[in-house]
Amino acid sequence: MNVKAKSPNRLKDEKSPYLLQHAENPVDWYPWGEEAFEKARSEDKPILVSIGYSTCHWCHVMANESFSDPDTAAVMNRHFVNIKVDREERPDIDTIYISAVSAMTGSAGWPLNVFLTPDGRPFYGGTYFPPTRHVSPSWREILTAIAEAYGDSAKRKELLQSADKITGLLKNYLDGDVPAHQKERPGLKLLDPAVDAISELYDAKYGGFSKAPKFPMPPMLSFLLFYNRFAFHVKKDFSKGQEALNMAVRTLEKIAAGGIHDHLGGGFHRYATDERWHVPHFEKMLYDNAQLIRLYVEAYDMTGNKAFASAAKDGLAYIMRDMTHPDGAFYSAEDADSVYVDLTGEPLDDAKGRKKAEGGFYVWHHDEIMNILRIEQKKEVFDIFAFYYGIQPEGNVAHDPLGEFTGKNILHRVRTVQDAAKHFGLTEREIEQALSGARETLFLARNHRPRPHLDDKVLVEWNGLMISAFAAAYRVFGDRKYLSAAEAAISFIHENMYEDNMYENENIPELYRRWRDGERKIPAMAADYAFLIQGLLDAYEAGFDASHLGWAVLLAGEMSKRFFDQKQGGFYTTGDGQDPHLLLKAKDPMDNVMPSVDAVAVMNFIRLYRYTGNRDFFQAADRTLAAAADRMEKHPSAVPSMIAALGVSRLTHAEAVVVGSMDSEEADVLADVIHAYPREAISPVWIDGTETREMLSVYMPHVKDMTAKGNRPRVFVCFDRTCHEPVSDLEMLENLLETAFESPLQDFL
Repeated sequence: MNVKAKSPNRLKDEKSPYLLQHAENPVDWYPWGEEAFEKARSEDKPILVSIGYSTCHWCHVMANESFSDPDTAAVMNRHFVNIKVDREERPDIDTIYISAVSAMTGSAGWPLNVFLTPDGRPFYGGTYFPPTRHVSPSWREILTAIAEAYGDSAKRKELLQSADKITGLLKNYLDGDVPAHQKERPGLKLLDPAVDAISELYDAKYGGFSKAPKFPMPPMLSFLLFYNRFAFHVKKDFSKGQEALNMAVRTLEKIAAGGIHDHLGGGFHRYATDERWHVPHFEKMLYDNAQLIRLYVEAYDMTGNKAFASAAKDGLAYIMRDMTHPDGAFYSAEDADSVYVDLTGEPLDDAKGRKKAEGGFYVWHHDEIMNILRIEQKKEVFDIFAFYYGIQPEGNVAHDPLGEFTGKNILHRVRTVQDAAKHFGLTEREIEQALSGARETLFLARNHRPRPHLDDKVLVEWNGLMISAFAAAYRVFGDRKYLSAAEAAISFIHENMYEDNMYENENIPELYRRWRDGERKIPAMAADYAFLIQGLLDAYEAGFDASHLGWAVLLAGEMSKRFFDQKQGGFYTTGDGQDPHLLLKAKDPMDNVMPSVDAVAVMNFIRLYRYTGNRDFFQAADRTLAAAADRMEKHPSAVPSMIAALGVSRLTHAEAVVVGSMDSEEADVLADVIHAYPREAISPVWIDGTETREMLSVYMPHVKDMTAKGNRPRVFVCFDRTCHEPVSDLEMLENLLETAFESPLQDFL
């Protein structure tokens, strides 16, 4: 029986949407903190840490089945101190305990349920547990067995030995010493094997790098696009470069065509449960969308494929429409679960009180689409739409192990415009107009359904990724609204999540990780610094606001001071003393669905070293690359972002300084020439007046005397802060910039 508690528990005062979802459970949940650990110590009880996030489908399932049940809650409350953690707010906690469960069971996910000693050492854990025994034990059986073992002195000794063993493994994995042979600077020979390793994982038929379930894996795709630029411009290995590009392009084509792509509202779902990208897990995460949108922008820039431009622009429209705070920051996610309403028959009011289901907002019955389009359009429009998107009367979901989509259709592009034109005897333009009109009609109809739950917290880390995506879109598409979106998010973070003078009489800046409902909370972690710095650098190189570069320099100094491992290289997730209850200081050097913090930091510090000449940035990047050498050599497909950073670090590099008014068309043309070159080898700078020159000269003293000549803009091209005579001629500029690709360096500048 699932009923709510009569009164809220300790989570009622939290701001996390995930914790608030559990605030009325009969479980006596604690937020992570001293109160819970003190209770565990004083009462000698094991701790249950349950980790999830507010848009997680299986988190909802377990909450409804077990955490809302008073009898189950009574067992949990009697024998355990129960802690709820939002993994998106506290990835530092999640990293430790998901690594522990992976070590115990070989896999892990969310909801993550981990049992700890009172001092935080894990001894047992898993993910979703059912309320009744099926193949695996039920949740109640797990609770009872652990409580009995903990109460038995001999069995408790075994649990504590297990906790010691697992903790030792975690310390070695998350913060192990770097052997001496790994501390030598790695070379460019590691790039080709990385392409080969990814190629071995590649699905040539459907794209992607696994069978079902299928994640887009943006770090791999980003590396492949980088490698193509590197191979063409530097290595001159056109065959290998084309191989890398082909893998990325086919994967992006298949994702854009699949059900993982929202063909009506734009944006991308979490992952596909099948190998063809058709049946998604329907949550929409900001970090997935930010990375994929940027990839589609880059792929369009490299290939001219209009479908890539369309996927990027539709995704950006979705973010601006549905995922943006009125003051400019970006929200975190939309839920996988939502109420399905048949828009052709059942009144909307009938949705009240109905159970949510996976993808309810997004799926369609055949007749529902047919009736909507026939009301608004001609019958032929429905026929074209059904032909193009594979709509079937019996539903089009073949891979449906839980029977969630019986009789329903998930839109996915199964034929081309050319196929439809030939089939219906129409021109391609007529087909495109029919499809566009049908999508608009269905989008407006879908908006009458109850929307999925929105997780409206603001995370600096994910906002940094989205800022980068908007900056890239402005650089490629030239639409000012994209730059404005990036600028607004930067302003929001600076005004609401950053404190210049936290301590009285001391200039100790503090960045916060999370903001929601007027509250900023949780000191920022290494990932927040890394992705915000990346966003600031990308925004600077798109719009040339010198304050972004200045803030990036300041944050990079703070990041190095707080998180850099001076002994081994690399960056800890959290700083010293940030949370006394963390089991250990962890590093997370591998890419997953996001690039590793270490790799992003290396790329940032390389870029900042090139702008400023600050050797501290050079040293941090160099030592982190050296520390990662063994991983790059032995497990290249796990660290593609670091290998890309290695490649960038070895490029001959040019700084291109445009001097002239930003309102000048001639200066715009010069800037376009600079932007046409791969960004990895060119650092663009724009000086549009005395104030900007003074701001930039703080970090780049060599620009202090760079001036325009009369009203005509000029470009100074510099190598290692030694500058050529300024040029205004496009051909001369191109000739100078070409020298940035003459040969990669074997060492840093």
